[in-house]
Amino acid sequence: MKAIITGGNRGIGLEISKRLIALGYEVHVLSRSGISTPPEGLFSWAADVSDYEQTIQIADKIGPVNILINNAGIMNAKTASDYNQDEILHILNVNLITSVRLSVRLAEQMANNGGGRIVSMGSIAGEIGHPDIWYGISKAGITNAMRSIARAFGLKGVIANSVAPGPIDTAMMKNIPQDRKDRLKAATIRQRFCTAEEVAKTVCWLATDAPECINGEVIDLNNGTNYR
Repeated sequence: MKAIITGGNRGIGLEISKRLIALGYEVHVLSRSGISTPPEGLFSWAADVSDYEQTIQIADKIGPVNILINNAGIMNAKTASDYNQDEILHILNVNLITSVRLSVRLAEQMANNGGGRIVSMGSIAGEIGHPDIWYGISKAGITNAMRSIARAFGLKGVIANSVAPGPIDTAMMKNIPQDRKDRLKAATIRQRFCTAEEVAKTVCWLATDAPECINGEVIDLNNGTNYR
């Protein structure tokens, strides 16, 4: 059994990698910095996921997989007027475009091989009016893309879902001003943010044991701050 995880070298991605290795998967991590001493069962590939051609070349070298986790992503502490064109294209390429194109490519392979599972990292930002407008747009897009892939390939055994965490205790939190973090935490039921371990546990469940009727769905992880 084989899995690809983008951005699986730290934070939530690394927790997902460790869990899948523990379940017996051969895990291939794509990240810009790579992993200097990967644990047994993890194969590290240096790749800039904003570059689709580079990403797909590595995916082709890895070969057919059972699981794809689209975890790589960036967020900027910017408002809409702060972005220039290159910055817009960069965040969309990293968070959305390459993830969607890679997902479609691997979904086609999975469909030909009897099925597989794709889980993408969305965000509460894709469901609300987020201050970083392009981050929110990218996350709304990835959720919709998983639904499209589920409908297109579901009859051939491909299951595609997304998770939508609220703020998580990871390095990305440094981009959020402290006063906003305090307000967000105060709005949660348990007065805390979810952890990387909790998100990773949910992602791995969707990627392995979740019922196949959960397809094209989005699972919220925000401790009650954004009820549907």
